[in-house]
Amino acid sequence: MYTKVKERLGCESKTMLDESVYHERMDKIHQKLNESGADFALLTPAPNFQYLAGYQYQMHERLVALFIRRGAEPTIVVPSFEESDHKRKTWIKDFISWGEEEDPYSLIADSLGSSNKEVSVLLDDNLPLGVYWKLEKAFSRFNNVQSITPTINKLRISKSTSETSLMKKAGHIIDDAVMKAFSAARIGMTELEVKQIVENEIIRQGATPTFAAIQFGENSALPHAGPSTRELKRDDVVLMDCGCAVDGYNTDMTRVGVAGNPTEEVTRVYSIVLRAEESAIEKISMGMNCGTADGIARRIIEDEGYGDNFTHRLGHGIGLEVHEDPYLVRGSTELLGEGMCHSIEPGIYLEGKFGIRIEDLVCVHEAGPEILTFSPRALIIMDV
Repeated sequence: MYTKVKERLGCESKTMLDESVYHERMDKIHQKLNESGADFALLTPAPNFQYLAGYQYQMHERLVALFIRRGAEPTIVVPSFEESDHKRKTWIKDFISWGEEEDPYSLIADSLGSSNKEVSVLLDDNLPLGVYWKLEKAFSRFNNVQSITPTINKLRISKSTSETSLMKKAGHIIDDAVMKAFSAARIGMTELEVKQIVENEIIRQGATPTFAAIQFGENSALPHAGPSTRELKRDDVVLMDCGCAVDGYNTDMTRVGVAGNPTEEVTRVYSIVLRAEESAIEKISMGMNCGTADGIARRIIEDEGYGDNFTHRLGHGIGLEVHEDPYLVRGSTELLGEGMCHSIEPGIYLEGKFGIRIEDLVCVHEAGPEILTFSPRALIIMDV
């Protein structure tokens, strides 16, 4: 049920869901406007803008915004010379275009009528501070300012079948890209060169590369280290944590290999992490709180004596952002509900030696978890 046209212009892309999905989302925003008494909501390009407008855009110095007035159709504010480009990316029909000599903030204020002396507004948390100041100046002052972000986050946290279908497509592509990189890596290649293999395959399959953390040897013990010029050596542990997006929806997967023969220590640590991950995938269920979910994997690692080496949360939500609600972290009482998609990624990091992390994505359903990543989880023995 998706429109088949794809827009691939740099970092801009269109989220190709059925238009009815966006109307349903917009109805929720109008409901919030009515409940809050706000005159309008304004969002600048960011994930929440994309969630409602249906496309991703990187704003520079010229204002681009989604303007939603109470009781009116949504409007996109754009520079006039970019209007035609935006129109072909979104389901929204109404535009306020502004010329280089015009003040877009004054145009927004004028569209509400000069009689509005005290204006209440809902703003997204990602709105730049400079935009806020200019908007407030155009209205002289705001009577009340509230955040629209919690309302949208509640909608975004549960994914529809259409959304998970896009994430599964991205999951198949990242599987192919990572497995190709493990097969193509050779002694003497740098982390950056292997990253390029991953990204080239993602692009070849029509998706958008988002990140590729390629870590050799001792670098694999640094959970968020970026790829470097460190060269692959024989018997290195190789950790690849990579992601891509299809029509705006993300995937995220981590696999580990050895460029030669794994040591007894590597084999033992890997088996512990794998058992922790697979136990969490099996036992995490709808209605469980996120702190309890984290504890399933953490207890296994702690019981094996590596508790201090599992240094981060078990997982994070994923969708239009790589990291979003829900977060599977100690102490969280948030309950996992139908359609929530998140990573499960336990790890053990032995600084100066190596690190092991295995990561997959699941979507929570009453009938059990739906797996959104597909590569085998066994330790990869690389033919280098």
